[in-house]
Amino acid sequence: MVDPKRRSKKRSNSKKRLKGFTLYLCHNIDYEAVAVVLRQNGIRYKRHRDYFAGSTPDTELLRKVGKHRWILITADQKQRTRTLESEMIKRYKIRQFVFTSSEVGDVGKLLVKARIKMRDLCSNNEGPFVASISKSGNVAMRTLRTLY
Repeated sequence: MVDPKRRSKKRSNSKKRLKGFTLYLCHNIDYEAVAVVLRQNGIRYKRHRDYFAGSTPDTELLRKVGKHRWILITADQKQRTRTLESEMIKRYKIRQFVFTSSEVGDVGKLLVKARIKMRDLCSNNEGPFVASISKSGNVAMRTLRTLY
């Protein structure tokens, strides 16, 4: 008889879709090359261009992302420090990842590299939060602006 506590030694498929983990590519990250890499690696995503024409006010974007519980991917580092956007991040429990360098290279490959750390952070924290992704693929929490 097989021991029920014994775990399988079979490795999981790294291209397996991460359940409940859908990235929203902000207008400054929404490129075809990024979408292709995410698709090839089985990562669910939504593209800004599928919901909005061009740039859109952060208030609309944050409301949409929060309503659907998507994970916002952006290069806008100031969003967490602006009063209105910071309040909306809190109100809609936004889970946001921000690139910390303007020279990150291939954004799609970087997201694939960081996806496990991102997934773990999202699993352990339902939001709101803002985390950074460095060009090396490290993920770190950042503080949100607090109102006094």
